[in-house]
Amino acid sequence: MSDESRHAASALRRDLGDALRAPDPRAWFDANHERVVDVLRAAVDEPEAAAALLAEVWPAVPADADEDWCRALHEVGARLAEALPTSLVLAAAFRRGARALRAKGLLPLAAAQGMRELAVHRTRDDDPAATADALRDLAATYRAQGRVHRVVGCADEALETFFRHGDRVGAARALTHLGELMTEVGRLDAAVRYLTRADRVFGEVAAGFGAETNAGAGAGAGAAVGAKVGAAGGAGANAADRAAALAPLGRALWLSGDRAAAHRAFNRALALLIGVDDAAAQRVRDLAAELELTPGTG
Repeated sequence: MSDESRHAASALRRDLGDALRAPDPRAWFDANHERVVDVLRAAVDEPEAAAALLAEVWPAVPADADEDWCRALHEVGARLAEALPTSLVLAAAFRRGARALRAKGLLPLAAAQGMRELAVHRTRDDDPAATADALRDLAATYRAQGRVHRVVGCADEALETFFRHGDRVGAARALTHLGELMTEVGRLDAAVRYLTRADRVFGEVAAGFGAETNAGAGAGAGAAVGAKVGAAGGAGANAADRAAALAPLGRALWLSGDRAAAHRAFNRALALLIGVDDAAAQRVRDLAAELELTPGTG
C-alpha cells in the first residue's frame, strides 16, 4: 500500500472516531460514504490495515445506509478473506458486518458474512468456544430467514467441535441447546435423547472423571465424532448448567406424555437450584405450572 493510501486509511479511522463522538454522526456518513469505500478498496493491498478499518466501519453503518454501499463493504471483505484466512480481526469484521446487515434485513449478505467468519475459525481450529460463538451468530441469521434446519445444523457442528476438542462442558451445553431445538421442531424423542445425554455428561464432569465419548448421530449429517477426554475438560461446569439441561428435559418428557419422568427432572433441577439461584428455581416451577395448565400437553 502506498504512503498515500496508508495516510488515507489512518485519517479515515481518526475521522470515523471523531464522527461517532459527534452529535450527528449521520451527517458525516452522508458526506463521506464514497470516501469510506474508496479508502477501503485502496487499502486491500495491505490486508491487515484494511481488515482493521473494516472492523471499525461496520458497527458505525447507519441503519438506513444504501444497500449498494453495504454491498461494496461486503465485497471488500470477500477480497480480504482470500489474503487473511486466519485473521481474528477480519473474523470480527465479518461478525460486525453480519449483525449490521441482519439489522437491515439483508439476510443473504448477512449469512455470507457469517459463513466467512466461521471459515476463519474452522481454519484455525484452535478455540472451540469461538467457533461455537460464530455458529450461534450465523444461526441467528438463519433463524431470521426461517431456515430452522440450518439453525439445527449450526448447533450440531458446535457439538461436534466441542467433542473433538475434548471440551465436555461445552459439549454438554451444546447437547442442551440441540435438545431445546428438537423440542421446538417437534422431534420430542430426539429432544429427550440429547437432553438426557447433556445431563449425563454434566454428571460425569461433576464426578471428576472422563470417559470415552461419542458425539453421536448429528442432527443433519448423522456423523459420529469420538473423543477421549478427562475431567480437565469440564472446567466451568456448575449446578446451574445441569439444571439448565434438566428443565428442558422435563418439558420434552411432559410433551411426549411421560409426566412422571418430567416431574422427576423438574424436581432434580429444583434440588440443584434452591438456595443457590432462587430466581432460576422459580422459573422451573413456572415452567412446570405452565405445562400443567396448557391444554393438550401430556
